[in-house]
Amino acid sequence: MKINHFKLLLFALLLLPSYLLAEGDYVRIDTIKGFSHLAPKALIVEDEKRILFPDDMLHEELDSVRLIETKAEIPYMDFTSSMYWMKLKVSNPSRKEISYYLELARPLTNVVELYVYLPNGTFEAKYKSGDNLPFEQREYSHRKYIFPLNFPPKSERILIIKTGSDGEIVKLPAKLWEVDAFTQFTSVENFFLGLYYGIFILVIILFSLFGLALGERLYLYFVSYITALALFQFSLDGLAYQYFWPSNPWMGNHAILLFATLSMIGMFLYVRQFLEFKYDFPRYNKIYNLFIFIFGLIFLISMSEGDLYAIGFPLANGMSFIAVLYILLGIYLKARKEKKIEVPILLAFISLTISSILFILCNVDVIHSEFLASNALKFGSGTELIFLAIAMAGRYRRTQLEKIEAQDEAFKRLEEINELKSQQTEKLEHEVKVRTAEIQEKSEQLSTKNKEIINSINYAKRLQDAILPTDTEINSALPEAGIYFKPKDIVSGDFYWLVETEDRVYFAVADCTGHGVPGAMVSVLGNNSLNRCIQEYNLTDAGEILDKLRNLVVETFSSEKIQVSDGMDIALCVWDKGENLQFAGAYNPLYLIRNGELQEIKGDKQPIGFYEKISSFQSHNIKLEKGDSVVLFSDGYADQFGGPKGKKYKYGTFKKLLLELNDLKPEAWQDSIAKEMDEWKGDLEQIDDICVMTVRF
Repeated sequence: MKINHFKLLLFALLLLPSYLLAEGDYVRIDTIKGFSHLAPKALIVEDEKRILFPDDMLHEELDSVRLIETKAEIPYMDFTSSMYWMKLKVSNPSRKEISYYLELARPLTNVVELYVYLPNGTFEAKYKSGDNLPFEQREYSHRKYIFPLNFPPKSERILIIKTGSDGEIVKLPAKLWEVDAFTQFTSVENFFLGLYYGIFILVIILFSLFGLALGERLYLYFVSYITALALFQFSLDGLAYQYFWPSNPWMGNHAILLFATLSMIGMFLYVRQFLEFKYDFPRYNKIYNLFIFIFGLIFLISMSEGDLYAIGFPLANGMSFIAVLYILLGIYLKARKEKKIEVPILLAFISLTISSILFILCNVDVIHSEFLASNALKFGSGTELIFLAIAMAGRYRRTQLEKIEAQDEAFKRLEEINELKSQQTEKLEHEVKVRTAEIQEKSEQLSTKNKEIINSINYAKRLQDAILPTDTEINSALPEAGIYFKPKDIVSGDFYWLVETEDRVYFAVADCTGHGVPGAMVSVLGNNSLNRCIQEYNLTDAGEILDKLRNLVVETFSSEKIQVSDGMDIALCVWDKGENLQFAGAYNPLYLIRNGELQEIKGDKQPIGFYEKISSFQSHNIKLEKGDSVVLFSDGYADQFGGPKGKKYKYGTFKKLLLELNDLKPEAWQDSIAKEMDEWKGDLEQIDDICVMTVRF
């Protein structure tokens, strides 16, 4: 079999770097002053399938993996989900034990494990850390991954380091610190971190108070953006995991991407509100909304796991850089339209853009600067924060000046109004004096007229009283009769009527349309017409009397060319002075009380007056018995409002009252029925005329 010597040579050359790395000299650590980067002297392999174990690295059984050749102090591995292994050989040739701190990986790395072996391959120690573990399980309580190591005199050790993440940029620092140097560096670093985050806290508190005082949405967006940005930086530095959620590895893994997207959404909302893109540049604003939507999707991706989550990191980095450039374009468009520029806003985003570029270039290993990689974004965001705070303070100052100008304008307008008011007041006072004199004159005239009207009404009352039957006439014509008559006004629309002939007694209670003067006028007409029915037309039948009464009333109003819509309701009785009583009614009924029971005899459902479907009134004949009582009434008593609830008295209560008072003498009956009404009505106004007539046979 032929052997291809060229292929063997090529294979040997490929294995040579690995062999050299594997068999290289031990790194002396006793000569380290301050710190030293050990990564350039390490064997580094990429375990894409995550199949290696520490023993594989120890014995360099590295099939199916990729060797990483780099001389960088902090090797850069891009956005990746691979696991990376490092093998370091260190020695302490001195005669004393030396203690060091070994700093590994970035604070946001998920898996950081350190395995220590003796040169003969004997396992000595294992240390586990990373965001996948609760913070309290770390070997050293620090935001970074620090491993305290002790090296005995004249000793050698093999360090196997395992590092991996779930999609972020992976860097592989292996920095060995002297304990004192690390302590001093940490003190200085903590001072500047405190200063940096102190500015954030101050701005958040100050502008939160401004927002509460002014109630403007702009301050809400600004504080939301700054808060999310602060939490992003806090997570990036490993401080959030140390202090905010040390027992929540999921949050430790996802916080950076979560707060990065939230800060971008907050920044977009704040800048749009500040520069008013929404109304000035509608087309630009549509793409602006698209950015917000994309970052919303990235926010949802940041809560996922696996490959989908790994996509979020490069997507967020790329979109953030494009978004900042797009905001700068918006600032330019705004400045071009208004011929002026918001200098603090421009400087804020220029500083953010420059720092983002430096941060990205350092992270992708274009610029080899550990300092810029760690601090470029801090300088940029800190500078941005200061300029944005200046911009917001300027906005607040302008708002206050506008308020002061508005107040000055309002005061000026108020003075003008007061001057005008003073002039108007003087004019009005003069006019009021003139009008007062006129009113007094009119008042005196009205008072005179009122006296004349009152005198006329009182005269009408005397006329109405004159046509009403007297107590003597009633007591002479009827055996026992009681009258409760209470007009609402001076004169009444209700009236009672009585006429006696040789063989009969005619009596009635009528309720005319309205009350007061109009009702009184109709009552006089009704009284006179009833008298004519008896004295002129010699009518004796109750129904015929009402028929004639209606004709006389209608004829009278027709001759005066007056239309009456209702007319008069009436209950009329004709007594033959013996045992026979005849009743006819126009709407109004008659109550017959016999042996402690009340019977209601209803009248016809038609009034005395104009009516479309007129018919003859019906006469009802009643055979009287000793002790019978009849009651005639208008609707005023039952319809009166009163009582504890201000309701109507109602006919049911009225009937019970009549039964209770039936056995009383006329005078006592009149007093009792009047007292009941006064108590029921109380302080309420009387709503209608009241007339109730009782006759006991």
